[in-house]
Amino acid sequence: MKEQDRAIINQGNWFSSRADEFQQSLLQHAKVIELDAGEALFLRGDENSGLYAVLNGLMRVSGANSDGKEAVLSFIDSAIWFGEVALFDGGLRTHDVHAQIPSRLLHVPHRTLLQLLALKPVYWHDFGVLLSHKMRLLFTSLEDHALLTAQQKVCKRLLMLSVASLASNNSAVVMISQQQLADMTYLTRQTINQILQVLSEKNIVSLHYQRIEIIDNAKLTALTQ
Repeated sequence: MKEQDRAIINQGNWFSSRADEFQQSLLQHAKVIELDAGEALFLRGDENSGLYAVLNGLMRVSGANSDGKEAVLSFIDSAIWFGEVALFDGGLRTHDVHAQIPSRLLHVPHRTLLQLLALKPVYWHDFGVLLSHKMRLLFTSLEDHALLTAQQKVCKRLLMLSVASLASNNSAVVMISQQQLADMTYLTRQTINQILQVLSEKNIVSLHYQRIEIIDNAKLTALTQ
């Protein structure tokens, strides 16, 4: 793994807060994989293949019904680890994960994780912390869905998606279509378009094909209150 890859991994709150011994144990058998835009990492029902972390790019987590309609649940950005659910229950993958744009990931195979946990059972706690982080985000999302207005939901979701790309000038770019944003917020595409047009008129965002540029992060944050 390149030095710059390790620097990206260290930006993640979960990994950076683990003990040095755990970090080294997790990374010593890891390998880097690359995906083209639209390529699947794994699909719902696949066998557990291990744990992943995004080095560069953006991963899309979604589900599809029998008619092929996709519902986007979330996007996974740089320095975020995922795939831990199947580690705990030994089950199959719960959702589809595709590369939204060309992406590079760090992969720790399932067999390596089991060997590591057999030698160091205390590491279950570290993976439990990772899982609990996801649960906190889920509970927050459920509360937001029940209590926030449509505009607040859209603004908050854009802020969440823009964290990794936020620049020093208070701007950021979110690689997402309006339909995907609608799926994530449980709103119609028409409602999403109306809200984004208002934000654009206020010079808070700039709209482009399958991407939204956040021009004023402070004003966008204020609209979530």
